[in-house]
Amino acid sequence: MGVVNYLEFIMTPYCLIEVKPVDAILSNVRMSWTMDEFYAQGGPTSFIDRVSAALGIHASQMKVVAVYTGSVVVEYELTADEDDTGSSSSAQQLRAIETALTEIVESGDDAAAVFGAPVLSASTNGEAVIEDPTYNPAAAPTEPTTPIVEEEDETSITVDDEGLKVKVDETTRNSLIGVFAVLVVVIGCCFGCGVVLVCTYSISKASKEVLSVQQKVKKMQEQKKAGMADASASQLEID
Repeated sequence: MGVVNYLEFIMTPYCLIEVKPVDAILSNVRMSWTMDEFYAQGGPTSFIDRVSAALGIHASQMKVVAVYTGSVVVEYELTADEDDTGSSSSAQQLRAIETALTEIVESGDDAAAVFGAPVLSASTNGEAVIEDPTYNPAAAPTEPTTPIVEEEDETSITVDDEGLKVKVDETTRNSLIGVFAVLVVVIGCCFGCGVVLVCTYSISKASKEVLSVQQKVKKMQEQKKAGMADASASQLEID
């Protein structure tokens, strides 16, 4: 049967996407396991390590595409070693890998040791290797698949104040820092405006006092010239 691949991606401005075909073996194995047991034994990582070691290939040549229930079904792909400088081509490598994989799947107890649990059914490139009358591993799953997603580490800060614990993640922490910075700027602006107003008022008051003194001195000088004041004494009141 043919294999139909769907690619979904998001393009942003000035984004460069390169799509190129890669020769690979698409495989499917159904094991007598539960999802909890599968992930308790290391999940996709341990699965890749065991199978690639049994096939004699590097773990980078194997990729788990999806894991879903039924009991546990793992879809994976195998690729040739691009760094192999020998005479064998990619097609020859894949044929050798497919042959070794088929032998392992059909080996019974040895297959259980490699895959981690008894194999109920398996297929390679859409063709059944081990068939189960109650299940068709080559068919699309009826339940949504569980994508293999790498978990991102979240950075968090815990503030403990005698029993009161507040857990703040990185996003909230950055938001609080931004709010604090805005408050500091606002308070600084208010303080600066207050200082400017006080200085302006003080300078204005001092200017008025100086102007008043100058006016009184001028008035006394005019009175002296007119003989209305004692020229030998000078009296000046300053508020």
